Amino acid sequence: MGEKQMAIIEINNLKKRYGTVLALDGVSLSVDEGTVFGFLGPNGAGKTTLIRILTGLICASSGSFLIDGRKTSEAKERYGYLAQQPSYYGWMTGRELLDLSGNIYGMDSKEKKRRIPEMLHLCGIEDAADRRIGGYSGGMRQRLGIAQAILHDPKVVFLDEPVSALDPVGRKEILSLITILRERTTIFMSSHILDDIQKTCDEVAIINKGSIRIQEKTKTLLRLHAQPIVHMEFDSKEAAQLCHLRMKETGIAASKSDYTVSIPSGTYDSESNRILTLIGKEGLKLEKLEHQEATLEDVFMHHIQEVTDDIS
Repeated sequence: MGEKQMAIIEINNLKKRYGTVLALDGVSLSVDEGTVFGFLGPNGAGKTTLIRILTGLICASSGSFLIDGRKTSEAKERYGYLAQQPSYYGWMTGRELLDLSGNIYGMDSKEKKRRIPEMLHLCGIEDAADRRIGGYSGGMRQRLGIAQAILHDPKVVFLDEPVSALDPVGRKEILSLITILRERTTIFMSSHILDDIQKTCDEVAIINKGSIRIQEKTKTLLRLHAQPIVHMEFDSKEAAQLCHLRMKETGIAASKSDYTVSIPSGTYDSESNRILTLIGKEGLKLEKLEHQEATLEDVFMHHIQEVTDDIS
């Protein structure tokens, strides 16, 4: 039996109120050491508010939390932070920024001298280290931001929407870097990009309207709360509409979108003979039959819709 991982972040009933707006409504989470933790939610759900509280930038209205067993004021050397929209002095070089960051972290000169070139290399910006940051691309700026966040070898790194403003190439670079970093530190990563979270994170929490809807290991979440889908694409919208209607009449639950009728894989497996007979009988032309694996989007949309249903 494997050894149980220790929680490096423990959050208990955190609330944050801005006037009449309750931005966080009793958030409780536990994050295991050595994991990549995905904090998932739509824009305005409370992701950035929680990260700002955990990094000591703002105070909670109530509740408590510990990072590596300590309060924020006692644990500043134990975490790193990359803001959603980091800003730098454009006239500085990347190397100069890391030197300044090392001073802020209180690193001694010897350790700083050793770590700066190591981080420049790890984050893939050593060739641009002595260029002004104002000339960096978006992906380079994010990689520099990660380099400064991990310069002092923290036990936890908070990344707030690290790829949301990047093009596909920049996103791929940052996600690859996060995969490398998981061997060095615990990563708490917020995002609203579902595919990135599914590919990168060991565990996921979904937040909406300031409340945690679910927290679970990513693989378990997909196994228990999502299901693979079969998409049947027809040659016309009318054909898809007729197929959907006939399936409904015979008690086969499915959904329709333009040219496509979609059905859970389990249902298709048990009803395939009836479905194909129905299609043949109506003379419908099936262009494509496609199996789609279970995705985090299924889970996400379910829990976001659940909130909407509760409110309405």
